[in-house]
Amino acid sequence: MKRNIVDLLRRLKADFFEQHQSSSVSDQVSLKPSDEYRDVESPESPLILVPSDDAPRKRNIVVKGVASTAPETRYFEIPDGDKSRKIAYTISGDMDAENILLCLPGLLETKKTFLVIHAYFLKFQNCKVISIDLSGRGESDHLDDIDVYKMSSYLSDISQLIRGIILTNDKVQPKLTILGTSMGGVLAMYLTQIFGKKIHEIILNDIALTVNWTSLYALYKSMKNELGFREVRQLAEDLKVDERAISDVQLPGHFDLSYRADVWGMNFHEVLEGYKGKVGLIYGGQSKICTQQRVEEAKSIIPKLSTFEVADSGHPAPFNLLVCGFIQSEMGV
Repeated sequence: MKRNIVDLLRRLKADFFEQHQSSSVSDQVSLKPSDEYRDVESPESPLILVPSDDAPRKRNIVVKGVASTAPETRYFEIPDGDKSRKIAYTISGDMDAENILLCLPGLLETKKTFLVIHAYFLKFQNCKVISIDLSGRGESDHLDDIDVYKMSSYLSDISQLIRGIILTNDKVQPKLTILGTSMGGVLAMYLTQIFGKKIHEIILNDIALTVNWTSLYALYKSMKNELGFREVRQLAEDLKVDERAISDVQLPGHFDLSYRADVWGMNFHEVLEGYKGKVGLIYGGQSKICTQQRVEEAKSIIPKLSTFEVADSGHPAPFNLLVCGFIQSEMGV
């Protein structure tokens, strides 16, 4: 596949701002700032309360009789040698909920990607949503100049956060669902090796069990040209992503987790071999990453795989109301 990274970055950037600034609620929740909180009604979904980015937060809100905590940013300390660094996360919903949805962003995303998810689940009882900024993204600390962004570091940070803010009581096991977009979905797979049956389900957004070499090669090759670098720098500034976090993906050591390689690409089949929980897959009907071939392959390997296609979407799939409904159904809330 010959795919220009400049076009990819432009589409990602456009999709990002469209999802967070659209005024339409016919197929997704608008996040365009207006009043302090806005009521959003649509045929597919009952009342949704959306916090405005420009307004001060109210900690406790009530949506149709359901008491919830509005989305707020908190920080988790990660020990790092003789110092520590902060991982930022947004949390909302019922703070004592049994059902927990942990959202992991893709390479060029931040926790803001999941604001629609936070808004959607505010109306449900016994449910809490947490989305995070990986290191070097959004409000999380950047790594020191001597450190390199890599998959094992992201995995370690997320694991520490899960133990520190989710699995805090050995006597009570929450019903944990992990939603991962693209690279976040890959990390969700590897988290099953660490936490096993403590994870109720993983839901993958447009990433299946194989990533083609051709996709990766086109990405790396295009990022080396000057125009690509200018696009990366601008995108990094717009989305508050450390430029090194984007450039480090080109380094041979960025993907430093074990996987099986073949002539087609990187295979993650073995990562899920011992996992007994549920797996869901959301994919774009026009995706060049999670193609129909890869979806069928995943179904053959995971017989009980739940799938949801967003017909006109590329990579990744947007979190519209129908996708939110699929996630809700998978969680059983």
